[in-house]
Amino acid sequence: MPKNNKLNVNEKKILALLDQNARMPFSLIGKRLKKSQQQVSFIVDRLKKRDIIKSFYTIIDYSKLDILNFRVYFKVSYVNEKKLDEFIKYLISDPYSSWVSSCGGRYDVICTFFASNVSQFNKHLRSIIEQFPEQINTFSVLTTIILRNFGRKYLSVKPANNELFVGGDRIPEILDEIDLVILKNLSEDARKSSVEISNSLNVTPKTIINRIKSLENKQIILGYKPLINLQSINYTPVLILIKFHNISSVLENELVNYLKFNSNVFSLVKTIGEWDMEITIETQDQKQVRKIELEIRQKFALLIQQIELIPLYQPHKMRFMPGIV
Repeated sequence: MPKNNKLNVNEKKILALLDQNARMPFSLIGKRLKKSQQQVSFIVDRLKKRDIIKSFYTIIDYSKLDILNFRVYFKVSYVNEKKLDEFIKYLISDPYSSWVSSCGGRYDVICTFFASNVSQFNKHLRSIIEQFPEQINTFSVLTTIILRNFGRKYLSVKPANNELFVGGDRIPEILDEIDLVILKNLSEDARKSSVEISNSLNVTPKTIINRIKSLENKQIILGYKPLINLQSINYTPVLILIKFHNISSVLENELVNYLKFNSNVFSLVKTIGEWDMEITIETQDQKQVRKIELEIRQKFALLIQQIELIPLYQPHKMRFMPGIV
């Protein structure tokens, strides 16, 4: 890994603050770090140019828009690199897709999809398979129950407890066109200013600010995050897929608490399908990955039937606003 992609102290502190709130004004970040707004802006731009920060996204609770989320693990037949790139670009441009990442192990690409119901998702998945019959070898589908985002505690000396819950059993909210356009804008760029958004809607910036606060208070908007290319800073993101054999709410809660307080665990997803839980860990070497895996196996042997590790290579897309709304 290139030495110039190693984070210095200020870069790490700024990334930690952006991970807590990627919409935080640079002036406030500067005040906390005793830097000028211009210095913070320069460092963030540098992180973008080095492909460390790829974009900024908004975590939106899609369940409050009456939307479901499905996870599909694709095994691809390698016709050639160009064909694989075509498949990935197709998934990125797909209005139904929310997260796209290339990966290793027995899968090659992971993509999550939004849908209003199971039938709609099934039809859409079938249309993708028909579009790429030569590229798609096999696939596995999971239904997302709830996602818990713990944040990147390893970036901060004094990490804040910013756990976010997405999905689950929620009562849908009724939103008007202005709210939906605001969510679309912020899902594409969490740092887009209220002035920029207001220009596209012909309303005042104050109206946009008040609407965003209302969406936050309703917990439709849950937070703002940077999409980080972790491998560019020497971190390895890995998915740990877990299948339970002894379903116990007590043991499961103990596992969740263990994961919640592990600084290398970024998120977990409860799912229905071949796997019961998907855990994302981010570490600096394979020894840490192995250590976390062994601890999980040993501490929760009564709960776990099977574990599989999937290395994540490159994040291509992250959106929490369904393009189908």
